[in-house]
Amino acid sequence: LGEGERLYTALPLFHVNALNTVYQALLTGSTAIFGKRFSVSGLWPALVEARATVTYLLGAMVPMLLSRPETPLDRAHPVRIALGPGVPAAFHGPFRERFGFALVDGYGSTETNFVIADPDGPPGTMGRLRPGFDARVVDAEDNAVPPGEAGELALRAAEPFAFASGYFGLPEATVAAWRNLWFHTGDRVVQEADGRFRFVDRLKDSIRRRGENISAFEVEAALLAHPAVAAAAVFAVPAETAEDEVMAAVVLRDGAALDAAALIAFAAPKLPAFAVPRFVEFLDALPLTENGKPQKFKLRERGVTPATWDRERQGFRIR
Repeated sequence: LGEGERLYTALPLFHVNALNTVYQALLTGSTAIFGKRFSVSGLWPALVEARATVTYLLGAMVPMLLSRPETPLDRAHPVRIALGPGVPAAFHGPFRERFGFALVDGYGSTETNFVIADPDGPPGTMGRLRPGFDARVVDAEDNAVPPGEAGELALRAAEPFAFASGYFGLPEATVAAWRNLWFHTGDRVVQEADGRFRFVDRLKDSIRRRGENISAFEVEAALLAHPAVAAAAVFAVPAETAEDEVMAAVVLRDGAALDAAALIAFAAPKLPAFAVPRFVEFLDALPLTENGKPQKFKLRERGVTPATWDRERQGFRIR
C-alpha cells in the first residue's frame, strides 16, 4: 500500500482482518472507511461512494458477488486491489476480468495476525510464510509431517506478544490451542515442496465417509463451479453406519433453475466418488457469521429434512 490510499471494509472490527485496516491506514497515511455490514448488492455502490482504492473480502463473498447480474458499477469504482483469502482458484480469473482488480490471497487469524501470503503466487494457494513467523504442519501428536502430506497448521511468532496470549476466561481452551508452545490453528493444510501452503479444510469440517477423509472445501469448489450456484456449504450428517454422509446446502443465483440430480451430475466428474454428496438441499440463503462465513453448525443441527434430495434413495449412481 502507498500513501493516501482509501481503504474500505465492511468486515467486523472484532476480527483482525478489519482491525488491520486501521493499522494499515495509520502506517501509510491513508483513510479507513468502515461500512456497517457486508452486502452483495450494496458493496459496489459503497466502493464508489467511498472512492476506495483498496477493499477487503473473504473467500465465501467472491462467488456471491459473481452470482449477481452485471451492472455498470462493476467497473465504476477506483479499487485497484483487494485482500481475498480463501477464494477458490477458479474464481480469481473471472473476478478480475469482471471487476477489474486482483485478489491477494493469504492466511491469518485473529489469534495470529497475517502470517502467510504470496501476492505473486498461483491462485488458490495460501502463499509462503512471512518474515517473523515459524510454521509446522503436524499430526495429532504434534510430529511434523513431510511436504505434500496434510496435517494441522501450527504457528509461532519471533517477536514477543505478536500473537494473542489466550482466550479470555477460557484457560482450558487456551492450553489446548497453545500446547507445546505452538498455536494450533485447527486448519488442515499441505506444505508443498516449493514452500507454499495449500488449504485443505478446517479440521472440524473434515468429513470421513467409508474410510476416506473428505475436504468440504474441495467439494464446495466443485459445486460452486456450476454457473447457477451462488453459494454452497458442505458438511457431515450421520450415516446409518458409524461414519458420515456428505450433505450440501446450496443457494442458487437469482432467477436460476437447477435440480439436485443435474448439480450432482455436473460436480461428480470433478470429485472422487466417495466425496460426491449424497444429500442436497436448496435454501434461499445460508446462515452466515458477521464476516460472511457459513455457520455450518446450524446446518449440521438442521440436518436432513423432508425437503432434502437423497441421491441413494433416488437411485442416482456415481461411476
